[in-house]
Amino acid sequence: MAAVTTPAPHTASVAATAYPRDGRLIGRVSSRLAGGAALTAGILSIVIGTLQFLFPQDEDPAIDPRTRLILVMFTVSLWAFAVLFLGLARYARSTWGAVVAGTGTVLLTLGTITSAANGIDLDFFPVVAMAANALWLVGVIGLTVSLVRARQMSLWLVLPLPIVQVFLLFFSQTGGGVPAGLFVSALGVVLLAGGAQSRARRRAAR
Repeated sequence: MAAVTTPAPHTASVAATAYPRDGRLIGRVSSRLAGGAALTAGILSIVIGTLQFLFPQDEDPAIDPRTRLILVMFTVSLWAFAVLFLGLARYARSTWGAVVAGTGTVLLTLGTITSAANGIDLDFFPVVAMAANALWLVGVIGLTVSLVRARQMSLWLVLPLPIVQVFLLFFSQTGGGVPAGLFVSALGVVLLAGGAQSRARRRAAR
């Protein structure tokens, strides 16, 4: 009879927690897919931030062609952020923060894409934007806390996550998308390279 080999305790623990939700939607968002989404969101944020810094939007409520292009790029980046959040949930203790944050960014696209299509913000936009931004903020804070508690990712990749929204929304007209995009792009490169896990986690996996 062939001998049954029992894995070492720390090895079994790593196998159980590294990808805790395989088979579900979140489990199917691989690190590479999340990294690609982060890189997409990061590059678009840098482009948008540069354009908004060089050509600040005036007070005219009508949306010009350049602003429409910015809204389209922002819409794509918001969907990419949703994918990134779901991918980061693989390293977190819980998934609710990623789901709530992703719901917020996707809901916000309802406002951005209709504004781009109509050339003006529709009446429902303020309500949708307020709800979407609240979901995004609450969700990303919850995701950050869950990632820190899980201790699977390096802290420098986790702690700035809530600040990204602040730069993208509140400092958009002063080029806030540039520093936010640089961080998100760096996160994407690390995820694509497979180096997101913390040093302690990598040592435990050896």
